[in-house]
Order: sequence, then structure tokens, then C-alpha cells
Amino acid sequence: MKVFDCVCDVVHHAGVFQHHSHHAPQHQQGYAHMQAARSVRSPPHTRVYRALYDYAAHDHDEVSFRDGDVIVNAQPIDEGWMFGTVQRTGKSGMLPANYVECLH
Repeated sequence: MKVFDCVCDVVHHAGVFQHHSHHAPQHQQGYAHMQAARSVRSPPHTRVYRALYDYAAHDHDEVSFRDGDVIVNAQPIDEGWMFGTVQRTGKSGMLPANYVECLH
């Protein structure tokens, strides 16, 4: 398993984690799928947030969202910024931490 230095590296290499067992016989496919799911776990400390304000991305690695949007798989990156996925659009990127509130 590849070890990454930061969340940004994981995002840029997310395609590496695709599972390719579609050629396996049916009874082996389930087992292979379970093994792949175990080896690719959710990052620790992920939380769900709700947007407090609209935000328009200013850079290609940021994500836009609207007031009330739910942000999933959110992780702090550094002071004032986090990485997450806007549930409504499915788009992922960096976002300002002071524009969201933690739901759980």
C-alpha cells in the first residue's frame, strides 16, 4: 500500500485505489471486493459539515458550495483550510474552515 505525505497526495493519486476484479469468477469476486474494501479505509478524523455561506472557488484545487450544502469526508489540512466533498455536487477540494460548521 502506498503511503502519502498529505491529504493532497491522496487526492491526486485516488485513481490508484480502483479495484480490478471484474475478470474473477463470481464466487471469488465477492471475496476480492471485501479484501479491497478493507485495504482502502476512510481517512481518520473525517467529519460531516454544513456550509454557513456560499463560497466560490478561487483556485483549481478548491471547491465551490452553497449555504446549507453538506460537506462529507472532511479533514483539516492546515490552519483555516480543510479538504472535503460537497455532497450535492460530488466535487472535492479545499475549502475555508470558517465557512462551515461541524454536524458530527
